[in-house]
Amino acid sequence: MALSRSARGTAVLCAVVVLFGAVVTPSAAVPATTTPLTVRASPDVPSPEEIAAAKANEAATADQVASIERTLADAAADQQVASTAAMQANNAYSEALVELQQRTKTASTARAQASAAREQQDRTRKQVGQIAGDLYRNGGLNPALVTLAGGSESFQQAATLEALSARRNRDLEVAVSAAAASKSLSAAADDATKAADDAAKTAEQRKTQADQANAAQVKAVADAKAQRTTLVDQLAQLRNSTVELESARVDALDRQREEARLAALTASTDKAEQDQAPRNPATSPDTSGPAAPAPAAPVPAAPVQGPAAPPVPAPAPAPEPAPAPAPAPAPPSVPSSGSYETAISVALGKVGSPFYYQWGGTGPYGFDCSGLVQAAFATAGMRLPRTASQQYAAAPVHVPLSQARRGDLLVWGSPSNFYHVAIYLGNGQVVQALNPQEGITVSNISSMVGMELYPFVARY
Repeated sequence: MALSRSARGTAVLCAVVVLFGAVVTPSAAVPATTTPLTVRASPDVPSPEEIAAAKANEAATADQVASIERTLADAAADQQVASTAAMQANNAYSEALVELQQRTKTASTARAQASAAREQQDRTRKQVGQIAGDLYRNGGLNPALVTLAGGSESFQQAATLEALSARRNRDLEVAVSAAAASKSLSAAADDATKAADDAAKTAEQRKTQADQANAAQVKAVADAKAQRTTLVDQLAQLRNSTVELESARVDALDRQREEARLAALTASTDKAEQDQAPRNPATSPDTSGPAAPAPAAPVPAAPVQGPAAPPVPAPAPAPEPAPAPAPAPAPPSVPSSGSYETAISVALGKVGSPFYYQWGGTGPYGFDCSGLVQAAFATAGMRLPRTASQQYAAAPVHVPLSQARRGDLLVWGSPSNFYHVAIYLGNGQVVQALNPQEGITVSNISSMVGMELYPFVARY
């Protein structure tokens, strides 16, 4: 008997957790072997006899049509689960490669510094040897020189430091410092080299997991496509329609579900924002300013001198000069709309051959998701961090998804682990480096809601 949709979805998610539970950060320890991602088994496809029997009864026909449509919806959900797992694995591998690059660079620098320190120590040893010869001839020696000079007999005969000149004192201090620096930097180089080796092993493990996840996604897509062909044909028989019409109707149902999920996501976020607005000083109007001044009292008229004397109004007081207005604060520096359009144009220019998705890629031809974003914005003169999580966190402004505008960054995952990022184009579309199969594409965000689309966007 086929599993229910919730039960089968739980089975898939459990398999994803088993495979990717340890791929949150590149530096985390990863087991050498992992369980490959498995997608739930396809439900039983109705037989021709069952389809014929269902057609004989109107209620049975409606039930069978509904059952097939649920099966197709479940298959679409399975594809999103597999795609989500692949995105997570791709991001984990890309971040591991980024860390490997950083560790390798650090190790190379540390080894160069250690080598320079050893050369400096060798030079100071020669200088100390010359001082030792002078002191042997002239008498007087600091016992500390015995160690620096390698314990020669000439050093053991010296006893005091009085005979050293100021220049010799400086030479000795340099020698001591050089010896300490050489020891410290050599240890640092060893540690950095080990860290680079560990990062290389982690990256290799991440690659294995990414290969498995992408293979599982490819299989899920292929299985769903084959299943859809059979089921759409059966829908055409049940509804006395054509395969073309039923295929278009199923596509429309998929879009409706996706758009409904997107609408629900944005609506819930907007409601949460509204509920928090009265308690949030950052979004509430400032009513704490000074009260408006009271109107000035009228000036009384001068007294009348006799019945024939006309009233003489008192002269109006000279108005005081108005205080100079306080200078308005300088507006924050924000990128021009032209900068966003430049970044968008660059990203769109990478869609299709010869450009492609590459784990850890930042160009010129291969890119991962955050590498594409970084390269596109860099061309527009904006320096963004390297990874999706860093790019979201570093943005000066975050707004609800419903307020997204062209050039904003959309992310997937959670604030502790965003594993995908894309550039918003407007009209519900993004340009992104998606995966090794689809490469760099323009996609509708409604089709990616089930991949853990985050309901806030980053704006630079």
